[in-house]
Amino acid sequence: MLLSFFLSFACHAAPASTAKIDALPAAGAFPHEILGRVLAKHVNAEGKVDYKGIAAERVDLDLYVAYLAATSPDKHPDLFPTRDDQLAYYINAYNAFAISGVINRPGLKGVNDNIVDFFYLTKYKMGGKKISLYDLENKVVRKRFNDARVHFALNCQSGGCPRLPAEIFDPKALDAQLEAMTKEFVNNPAKVEQRDDGKVHVSQIFEWYADDFKAAGGPVAYINAHGGNVPADKEVAIIPYDWTLIAQDGRAP
Repeated sequence: MLLSFFLSFACHAAPASTAKIDALPAAGAFPHEILGRVLAKHVNAEGKVDYKGIAAERVDLDLYVAYLAATSPDKHPDLFPTRDDQLAYYINAYNAFAISGVINRPGLKGVNDNIVDFFYLTKYKMGGKKISLYDLENKVVRKRFNDARVHFALNCQSGGCPRLPAEIFDPKALDAQLEAMTKEFVNNPAKVEQRDDGKVHVSQIFEWYADDFKAAGGPVAYINAHGGNVPADKEVAIIPYDWTLIAQDGRAP
């Protein structure tokens, strides 16, 4: 029994992509446009995803994942000369890996069907090293960049996540994109709302990552500083996270 317990927590590698890249990109020119093609074709205005469509023609997603596997800001720092080059790489990588994690699991209804496997045990290749979604978010993005707005850009393919844009996060427009996504999130009544019970109900993101919002004075202060409008003197309640897959109707994997 003990051996079976430990084996059940062995690392799982994501299926290897057969895509090949011809050469590394030039400095400041990581080909995010490849992922952009996937998003533009298969993500609608509501952020819902056609997973069947991506799985049926996954050439671009696999090619983008191959670029992620070949290089990263850690492996080739000269190719990512600015902070925004680096952060955009990691945000887009997280979202691409999460999409891959869904389409590699036919029949998945929600990423919490096997939440440990999805976030912790499955490893993706990034710059020649393997990393889980959990470690990418918490040991790289949050730890290195110290910007709470990333919580409104990273998308684990669930209903509780911020909307998945049908475009990439662009290093040349990243600050504006992060601010816009944050403002959108805090003004979405499914994520932040003062209800008839007199409480301000907020996404569970604000509970899980409470430390990231402390410098702003807590969730309500952060929300209002980024375009929200909720009273600061009300009790805060947590909206349970929605783990439903963000699939378009009939287009789950």
